[in-house]
Amino acid sequence: MKKRQVMAITAIRSEYFLQRSIFRSIMDHPDLDLGVIVTGAHLSPLHGYTWKAIEADGLPIIERIESLIYSDHDAARLKGAALQLQVLAHVADKMRPDWLLIPADREEAMTMGLCGAYLGLAMAHYAAGDRVVGNVDDMIRHAVSRLSHLLLTTHEDARQRLIRGGEEEWRVHNVGHAGLDRIRVARELSDNELARALQVPAIRRPYLVIVQHPLSSEINNAAAEMRETLAAAAETGFQTFVSYPNSDPGGQQIIQVINEYRSRPDFHVFQNIDDLAFVNLLRNASVLAGNSSLGLLEAPYLRLPAINVGNRQTQRHHAENVFFVPARRDEIVRQVRTILENQEIQDRVRQADNPFGDGHTGERVAELLAATPIDARLMNKNLSY
Repeated sequence: MKKRQVMAITAIRSEYFLQRSIFRSIMDHPDLDLGVIVTGAHLSPLHGYTWKAIEADGLPIIERIESLIYSDHDAARLKGAALQLQVLAHVADKMRPDWLLIPADREEAMTMGLCGAYLGLAMAHYAAGDRVVGNVDDMIRHAVSRLSHLLLTTHEDARQRLIRGGEEEWRVHNVGHAGLDRIRVARELSDNELARALQVPAIRRPYLVIVQHPLSSEINNAAAEMRETLAAAAETGFQTFVSYPNSDPGGQQIIQVINEYRSRPDFHVFQNIDDLAFVNLLRNASVLAGNSSLGLLEAPYLRLPAINVGNRQTQRHHAENVFFVPARRDEIVRQVRTILENQEIQDRVRQADNPFGDGHTGERVAELLAATPIDARLMNKNLSY
């Protein structure tokens, strides 16, 4: 039997590490053949040329599309998407794969969805149905789900939301969050091994990890909110590990603030962190702070308390490990101390249910792509509302 061709796309470090287990499962499946398009921040020197990690992982890169316009202007992502679409349309037209695998909610999701819709290609949308109020990504995610034929959710609440929105139930599958796959298989490092991997003198517990990104509807607040978060971390006196933000508008403001703290002996700043080191950094962290989806989707699996700062991620489905606070240093400090000093809070985090799967998402996605009939029933969507 001829293998089904799956064309996937990745554009940013964090999203790649979430999709990687899916890519590997597709490669390992006897009935599937994978081709990966690399675009966006992966090809940028400002983000460490993270396409090299994809190449090192042995994944088949079939096209590189230069599309990132690195700017804090809100039109930059739109202009970058236009550049991306032009090349992507040519590649999809030439290859005509059996499946387009579309990730989540960024511009590459929309460009891939438009290619599939106009070329009549079957589309599977991973991380469909989630809800992130106040960010343009929320609207993109739901628009892409409308274009797609197979909807793969990370939790049951998202599956039910899609069905309530009119999607036929047989199209919608809760496969779990693929970010848990990498945590499940990552070997444990000792503190000394982790310190060497991160090139820091030592790991001192308790320590904080900070990952904070701009919010598209509040770009002008990005610097001020990051300053509040880092000032709070400094006030705690704990060792702090800070990762650069994503490439969205507002990111340059955040980096400028991060660089103000780079010289502090208790702060360690990273443009990128190797995946194995990052998983182990999270495993032993006392608190994850900022506003990354990491705190909501992956931290529950690790029983890691997450302080979500500001409005990004508000109203998103989450477990009991997440604590929402305004972007004020006094509130952040108070929450850090409460988490570390209150046994009831620690028990709440330790006993929290994890709604995002068991770390076997990649296999589920690959099997659905191999087994789902690509026929008129799949391709002719019939919204049920």
